[in-house]
Amino acid sequence: MTLSRPVGLLDPATHAWLTGHALPGVLLHTLDPLPGGFTNDMALLTARRPDASGGAGAAGASGGAGTAGTERYVLRRYRPGGSRVPRNTCAVEIAVLDRAAARAVPVTAVVAADPLGRATGRPTLLYRFVDGTPLSQVLADGPTSGEARILGRAVGAALARIGRVRLPRPGAFGDVSLVPAPDGPAMLGDLPGFVDHCLLTAAPDRPLSATDSAALRALARRGPRALTAVAGERSLVHGDFNPKNVLVQRRGGRWAVAAVLDWELAFSGSPLFDVGNMLRFAHEYPPTFTTGFVDGFRSGNGQLPADWLRLSRTLDLFALADILTAPPDPAYFARARRVLRRSATA
Repeated sequence: MTLSRPVGLLDPATHAWLTGHALPGVLLHTLDPLPGGFTNDMALLTARRPDASGGAGAAGASGGAGTAGTERYVLRRYRPGGSRVPRNTCAVEIAVLDRAAARAVPVTAVVAADPLGRATGRPTLLYRFVDGTPLSQVLADGPTSGEARILGRAVGAALARIGRVRLPRPGAFGDVSLVPAPDGPAMLGDLPGFVDHCLLTAAPDRPLSATDSAALRALARRGPRALTAVAGERSLVHGDFNPKNVLVQRRGGRWAVAAVLDWELAFSGSPLFDVGNMLRFAHEYPPTFTTGFVDGFRSGNGQLPADWLRLSRTLDLFALADILTAPPDPAYFARARRVLRRSATA
Protein backbone atom coordinates (compact mmCIF):
# COMPACT_ATOMS: atom_id res chain seq x y z
CA MET A 1 0.00 0.00 0.00
CA THR A 2 1.36 3.44 -0.98
CA LEU A 3 1.30 5.91 1.85
CA SER A 4 -0.06 9.38 1.15
CA ARG A 5 2.52 12.09 0.94
CA PRO A 6 2.03 15.82 1.50
CA VAL A 7 0.95 17.63 -1.63
CA GLY A 8 3.51 20.28 -0.76
CA LEU A 9 6.13 18.00 -2.30
CA LEU A 10 4.82 19.07 -5.70
CA ASP A 11 7.13 21.38 -7.56
CA PRO A 12 6.25 25.06 -6.97
CA ALA A 13 5.12 25.72 -10.54
CA THR A 14 2.61 22.85 -10.60
CA HIS A 15 1.39 23.70 -7.10
CA ALA A 16 0.81 27.32 -8.15
CA TRP A 17 -1.04 26.23 -11.30
CA LEU A 18 -3.31 23.90 -9.33
CA THR A 19 -4.21 26.41 -6.63
CA GLY A 20 -4.34 29.49 -8.84
CA HIS A 21 -5.91 28.16 -12.04
CA ALA A 22 -7.05 24.54 -12.03
CA LEU A 23 -8.64 24.39 -8.55
CA PRO A 24 -8.88 27.93 -7.18
CA GLY A 25 -10.10 28.07 -3.61
CA VAL A 26 -9.41 24.38 -3.00
CA LEU A 27 -7.07 23.19 -0.26
CA LEU A 28 -4.73 20.50 -1.58
CA HIS A 29 -4.07 17.60 0.79
CA THR A 30 -2.20 14.56 -0.52
CA LEU A 31 -0.62 13.22 -3.69
CA ASP A 32 -0.34 9.44 -4.25
CA PRO A 33 1.46 7.93 -7.25
CA LEU A 34 -0.81 5.73 -9.35
CA PRO A 35 0.39 2.48 -10.92
CA GLY A 36 0.35 1.73 -14.63
CA GLY A 37 1.86 4.96 -15.94
CA PHE A 38 4.58 3.43 -18.14
CA THR A 39 5.06 6.53 -20.29
CA ASN A 40 3.59 9.34 -18.18
CA ASP A 41 3.44 10.21 -14.49
CA MET A 42 0.06 9.69 -12.83
CA ALA A 43 -0.97 10.67 -9.31
CA LEU A 44 -4.15 10.74 -7.23
CA LEU A 45 -4.73 14.21 -5.80
CA THR A 46 -7.05 14.73 -2.83
CA ALA A 47 -8.38 18.17 -2.01
CA ARG A 48 -10.98 19.88 0.15
CA ARG A 49 -12.91 23.08 -0.25
CA PRO A 50 -13.10 25.43 2.73
CA ASP A 51 -16.87 24.97 2.60
CA ALA A 52 -16.70 21.19 2.96
CA SER A 53 -20.48 20.84 3.17
CA GLY A 54 -20.88 21.63 -0.51
CA GLY A 55 -17.44 21.08 -1.93
CA ALA A 56 -17.72 17.42 -2.77
CA GLY A 57 -20.88 17.72 -4.81
CA ALA A 58 -19.27 18.24 -8.19
CA ALA A 59 -16.86 15.38 -7.72
CA GLY A 60 -19.58 13.12 -6.42
CA ALA A 61 -21.66 13.74 -9.51
CA SER A 62 -18.96 12.07 -11.59
CA GLY A 63 -17.84 9.50 -9.06
CA GLY A 64 -14.97 11.62 -7.76
CA ALA A 65 -16.00 12.12 -4.15
CA GLY A 66 -13.87 10.47 -1.51
CA THR A 67 -14.58 10.78 2.19
CA ALA A 68 -17.04 13.45 3.26
CA GLY A 69 -15.87 16.89 2.19
CA THR A 70 -13.03 15.71 -0.05
CA GLU A 71 -12.61 15.68 -3.81
CA ARG A 72 -10.34 13.41 -5.79
CA TYR A 73 -8.59 14.12 -9.06
CA VAL A 74 -5.98 12.49 -11.25
CA LEU A 75 -2.94 14.53 -12.20
CA ARG A 76 -1.36 13.34 -15.44
CA ARG A 77 2.04 14.73 -16.39
CA TYR A 78 3.47 13.92 -19.81
CA ARG A 79 7.08 12.81 -20.04
CA PRO A 80 9.30 13.96 -22.89
CA GLY A 81 11.03 11.44 -25.09
CA GLY A 82 10.69 9.53 -28.32
CA SER A 83 8.50 6.53 -28.99
CA ARG A 84 8.22 3.83 -31.61
CA VAL A 85 4.51 4.46 -31.95
CA PRO A 86 2.77 7.83 -32.39
CA ARG A 87 1.67 9.18 -29.01
CA ASN A 88 -0.89 11.94 -28.81
CA THR A 89 0.01 15.22 -27.20
CA CYS A 90 -1.90 16.48 -24.18
CA ALA A 91 -3.98 18.79 -26.40
CA VAL A 92 -4.86 16.01 -28.84
CA GLU A 93 -5.79 13.66 -26.02
CA ILE A 94 -8.22 16.26 -24.68
CA ALA A 95 -9.78 16.59 -28.15
CA VAL A 96 -10.14 12.80 -28.33
CA LEU A 97 -11.83 12.71 -24.90
CA ASP A 98 -14.27 15.42 -26.00
CA ARG A 99 -15.12 13.58 -29.22
CA ALA A 100 -15.59 10.27 -27.40
CA ALA A 101 -17.74 11.80 -24.65
CA ALA A 102 -20.02 13.31 -27.29
CA ARG A 103 -20.84 9.77 -28.44
CA ALA A 104 -21.59 8.50 -24.93
CA VAL A 105 -18.26 6.73 -24.50
CA PRO A 106 -17.55 6.56 -20.74
CA VAL A 107 -14.44 8.72 -20.23
CA THR A 108 -13.02 10.91 -17.50
CA ALA A 109 -14.04 14.57 -17.23
CA VAL A 110 -11.23 17.05 -17.83
CA VAL A 111 -11.03 19.74 -15.14
CA ALA A 112 -8.07 21.76 -16.39
CA ALA A 113 -5.02 21.40 -18.62
CA ASP A 114 -1.68 23.01 -19.33
CA PRO A 115 -1.20 21.45 -22.79
CA LEU A 116 2.16 23.04 -23.59
CA GLY A 117 3.52 23.08 -20.05
CA ARG A 118 3.88 26.85 -20.05
CA ALA A 119 2.73 27.13 -16.44
CA THR A 120 3.93 23.82 -15.00
CA GLY A 121 7.02 23.08 -17.07
CA ARG A 122 5.51 19.90 -18.54
CA PRO A 123 2.26 19.23 -20.41
CA THR A 124 -0.21 18.51 -17.62
CA LEU A 125 -3.79 17.26 -17.49
CA LEU A 126 -6.09 17.24 -14.47
CA TYR A 127 -9.28 15.21 -14.59
CA ARG A 128 -11.81 13.91 -12.12
CA PHE A 129 -11.16 10.63 -10.39
CA VAL A 130 -13.69 7.94 -11.34
CA ASP A 131 -14.66 5.30 -8.80
CA GLY A 132 -14.21 1.83 -10.18
CA THR A 133 -12.08 -1.28 -10.29
CA PRO A 134 -9.67 -2.04 -13.14
CA LEU A 135 -11.08 -4.81 -15.28
CA SER A 136 -7.69 -6.52 -15.01
CA GLN A 137 -8.18 -6.89 -11.26
CA VAL A 138 -11.72 -8.23 -11.56
CA LEU A 139 -10.60 -10.81 -14.12
CA ALA A 140 -7.61 -11.79 -11.98
CA ASP A 141 -9.93 -12.36 -9.01
CA GLY A 142 -11.67 -15.13 -10.95
CA PRO A 143 -15.25 -14.06 -11.71
CA THR A 144 -17.91 -16.70 -12.13
CA SER A 145 -18.84 -17.75 -15.63
CA GLY A 146 -21.99 -15.61 -15.51
CA GLU A 147 -20.19 -12.55 -14.19
CA ALA A 148 -17.48 -12.93 -16.82
CA ARG A 149 -20.12 -12.93 -19.55
CA ILE A 150 -21.72 -9.75 -18.15
CA LEU A 151 -18.32 -8.08 -17.93
CA GLY A 152 -17.53 -9.08 -21.49
CA ARG A 153 -20.84 -7.74 -22.81
CA ALA A 154 -20.34 -4.41 -21.05
CA VAL A 155 -16.80 -4.02 -22.38
CA GLY A 156 -17.79 -5.10 -25.90
CA ALA A 157 -20.65 -2.58 -25.93
CA ALA A 158 -18.26 0.18 -24.80
CA LEU A 159 -15.88 -0.67 -27.64
CA ALA A 160 -18.76 -0.56 -30.12
CA ARG A 161 -19.54 2.98 -28.95
CA ILE A 162 -15.90 3.96 -29.47
CA GLY A 163 -16.04 2.50 -32.97
CA ARG A 164 -19.10 4.60 -33.81
CA VAL A 165 -16.95 7.74 -33.62
CA ARG A 166 -16.10 8.33 -37.28
CA LEU A 167 -13.14 10.36 -38.51
CA PRO A 168 -12.29 11.87 -41.91
CA ARG A 169 -9.72 9.23 -42.86
CA PRO A 170 -7.47 6.61 -41.26
CA GLY A 171 -4.19 7.52 -39.63
CA ALA A 172 -2.60 9.14 -36.60
CA PHE A 173 -3.83 12.46 -35.25
CA GLY A 174 -1.57 15.40 -35.99
CA ASP A 175 -3.46 18.10 -34.11
CA VAL A 176 -6.64 18.87 -32.20
CA SER A 177 -8.72 18.81 -35.39
CA LEU A 178 -8.39 15.00 -35.27
CA VAL A 179 -7.94 14.99 -39.05
CA PRO A 180 -5.19 12.42 -39.73
CA ALA A 181 -2.41 13.36 -42.11
CA PRO A 182 -2.78 11.77 -45.59
CA ASP A 183 0.59 10.02 -45.22
CA GLY A 184 0.06 8.11 -41.99
CA PRO A 185 2.89 6.69 -39.87
CA ALA A 186 4.65 3.59 -41.10
CA MET A 187 3.62 1.59 -38.04
CA LEU A 188 0.05 1.57 -39.30
CA GLY A 189 0.98 0.33 -42.77
CA ASP A 190 4.00 -1.95 -42.56
CA LEU A 191 3.85 -4.63 -39.87
CA PRO A 192 6.95 -6.58 -40.98
CA GLY A 193 8.92 -3.34 -41.16
CA PHE A 194 7.72 -2.26 -37.72
CA VAL A 195 8.64 -5.61 -36.19
CA ASP A 196 12.12 -5.39 -37.74
CA HIS A 197 12.49 -1.87 -36.33
CA CYS A 198 11.49 -3.05 -32.85
CA LEU A 199 13.97 -5.91 -32.95
CA LEU A 200 16.79 -3.71 -34.22
CA THR A 201 16.22 -1.03 -31.59
CA ALA A 202 15.76 -3.41 -28.65
CA ALA A 203 18.25 -3.11 -25.80
CA PRO A 204 21.42 -5.24 -26.17
CA ASP A 205 20.39 -7.32 -23.15
CA ARG A 206 16.90 -7.85 -24.53
CA PRO A 207 15.12 -10.89 -23.06
CA LEU A 208 13.69 -12.06 -26.42
CA SER A 209 15.52 -15.11 -27.77
CA ALA A 210 16.57 -15.61 -31.39
CA THR A 211 13.89 -18.30 -31.76
CA ASP A 212 11.19 -15.97 -30.45
CA SER A 213 12.44 -13.17 -32.72
CA ALA A 214 12.14 -15.47 -35.71
CA ALA A 215 8.62 -16.47 -34.66
CA LEU A 216 7.63 -12.82 -34.34
CA ARG A 217 8.95 -12.05 -37.81
CA ALA A 218 7.12 -15.06 -39.25
CA LEU A 219 3.82 -13.96 -37.71
CA ALA A 220 4.36 -10.41 -38.96
CA ARG A 221 4.45 -11.66 -42.54
CA ARG A 222 0.68 -11.99 -42.29
CA GLY A 223 0.54 -8.23 -41.76
CA PRO A 224 0.04 -6.99 -45.33
CA ARG A 225 -3.02 -9.19 -45.85
CA ALA A 226 -4.56 -8.13 -42.54
CA LEU A 227 -3.90 -4.44 -43.20
CA THR A 228 -5.41 -4.73 -46.66
CA ALA A 229 -8.55 -6.24 -45.13
CA VAL A 230 -9.09 -3.19 -42.89
CA ALA A 231 -7.74 -0.51 -45.23
CA GLY A 232 -9.91 2.59 -45.36
CA GLU A 233 -11.64 2.03 -42.01
CA ARG A 234 -11.80 5.30 -40.08
CA SER A 235 -13.27 4.60 -36.67
CA LEU A 236 -11.81 5.92 -33.45
CA VAL A 237 -9.35 3.35 -32.12
CA HIS A 238 -8.25 3.52 -28.49
CA GLY A 239 -4.94 1.87 -29.28
CA ASP A 240 -4.38 0.42 -25.79
CA PHE A 241 -7.79 -1.10 -25.08
CA ASN A 242 -6.81 -3.68 -22.51
CA PRO A 243 -8.20 -4.59 -19.07
CA LYS A 244 -5.90 -2.27 -17.11
CA ASN A 245 -7.33 0.74 -18.97
CA VAL A 246 -11.00 -0.13 -18.38
CA LEU A 247 -12.63 0.73 -15.06
CA VAL A 248 -15.74 -1.22 -14.14
CA GLN A 249 -18.23 -0.89 -11.30
CA ARG A 250 -21.42 -2.56 -10.15
CA ARG A 251 -24.64 -0.79 -11.01
CA GLY A 252 -27.86 -2.34 -9.84
CA GLY A 253 -26.06 -5.58 -9.11
CA ARG A 254 -24.52 -5.83 -12.60
CA TRP A 255 -21.12 -4.89 -13.94
CA ALA A 256 -20.85 -1.78 -16.11
CA VAL A 257 -17.98 0.18 -17.63
CA ALA A 258 -17.29 3.30 -15.56
CA ALA A 259 -14.53 4.78 -17.73
CA VAL A 260 -12.06 3.99 -20.47
CA LEU A 261 -8.70 5.51 -19.53
CA ASP A 262 -5.46 6.57 -21.23
CA TRP A 263 -6.09 7.72 -24.81
CA GLU A 264 -2.55 8.75 -25.75
CA LEU A 265 -2.30 6.02 -28.40
CA ALA A 266 -5.69 6.71 -30.03
CA PHE A 267 -5.84 6.94 -33.81
CA SER A 268 -8.25 6.44 -36.71
CA GLY A 269 -8.55 2.93 -38.14
CA SER A 270 -10.24 -0.40 -37.55
CA PRO A 271 -11.83 -1.47 -34.24
CA LEU A 272 -10.11 -4.82 -34.79
CA PHE A 273 -6.94 -3.26 -33.37
CA ASP A 274 -8.79 -2.83 -30.07
CA VAL A 275 -10.43 -6.25 -30.30
CA GLY A 276 -7.01 -7.87 -30.56
CA ASN A 277 -5.68 -5.80 -27.69
CA MET A 278 -8.53 -6.72 -25.34
CA LEU A 279 -8.35 -10.43 -26.20
CA ARG A 280 -4.55 -10.72 -26.15
CA PHE A 281 -4.69 -12.70 -22.89
CA ALA A 282 -8.14 -14.21 -23.42
CA HIS A 283 -6.73 -17.69 -22.63
CA GLU A 284 -6.25 -16.47 -19.04
CA TYR A 285 -9.91 -15.44 -18.62
CA PRO A 286 -13.11 -17.48 -18.36
CA PRO A 287 -14.21 -18.38 -21.92
CA THR A 288 -17.53 -16.65 -21.32
CA PHE A 289 -15.73 -13.30 -21.12
CA THR A 290 -14.78 -13.57 -24.80
CA THR A 291 -18.26 -14.79 -25.71
CA GLY A 292 -19.85 -11.88 -23.87
CA PHE A 293 -17.36 -9.41 -25.36
CA VAL A 294 -18.21 -10.47 -28.91
CA ASP A 295 -21.95 -10.42 -28.17
CA GLY A 296 -21.72 -6.95 -26.61
CA PHE A 297 -19.70 -5.59 -29.50
CA ARG A 298 -22.10 -6.95 -32.10
CA SER A 299 -25.18 -5.82 -30.18
CA GLY A 300 -23.75 -2.29 -30.31
CA ASN A 301 -23.56 -2.57 -34.12
CA GLY A 302 -19.89 -3.41 -34.11
CA GLN A 303 -18.93 -5.26 -37.29
CA LEU A 304 -16.81 -8.43 -37.18
CA PRO A 305 -15.78 -10.14 -40.42
CA ALA A 306 -15.75 -13.92 -40.66
CA ASP A 307 -12.00 -14.12 -39.93
CA TRP A 308 -12.05 -11.41 -37.25
CA LEU A 309 -10.06 -13.46 -34.73
CA ARG A 310 -7.10 -14.01 -37.06
CA LEU A 311 -7.16 -10.42 -38.26
CA SER A 312 -7.35 -8.95 -34.76
CA ARG A 313 -4.49 -11.13 -33.51
CA THR A 314 -2.35 -10.08 -36.45
CA LEU A 315 -3.08 -6.38 -35.91
CA ASP A 316 -2.22 -6.76 -32.22
CA LEU A 317 1.31 -7.73 -33.26
CA PHE A 318 2.07 -4.01 -33.52
CA ALA A 319 1.57 -3.70 -29.77
CA LEU A 320 2.98 -7.12 -28.98
CA ALA A 321 6.25 -6.43 -30.83
CA ASP A 322 6.69 -3.20 -28.89
CA ILE A 323 6.05 -4.94 -25.56
CA LEU A 324 8.36 -7.86 -26.29
CA THR A 325 11.31 -5.65 -27.27
CA ALA A 326 10.78 -2.90 -24.69
CA PRO A 327 8.87 -4.62 -21.87
CA PRO A 328 7.48 -2.47 -19.03
CA ASP A 329 8.33 -5.17 -16.48
CA PRO A 330 9.45 -8.84 -16.39
CA ALA A 331 6.03 -10.21 -15.45
CA TYR A 332 4.27 -8.54 -18.37
CA PHE A 333 7.04 -9.65 -20.73
CA ALA A 334 6.57 -13.26 -19.63
CA ARG A 335 2.83 -13.08 -20.34
CA ALA A 336 3.43 -11.49 -23.75
CA ARG A 337 6.04 -14.11 -24.68
CA ARG A 338 3.55 -16.87 -23.86
CA VAL A 339 1.09 -15.23 -26.26
CA LEU A 340 3.76 -15.14 -28.97
CA ARG A 341 4.58 -18.80 -28.50
CA ARG A 342 0.92 -19.82 -28.46
CA SER A 343 0.38 -17.94 -31.74
CA ALA A 344 3.51 -19.42 -33.29
CA THR A 345 2.44 -22.99 -32.52
CA ALA A 346 -1.25 -22.55 -33.34
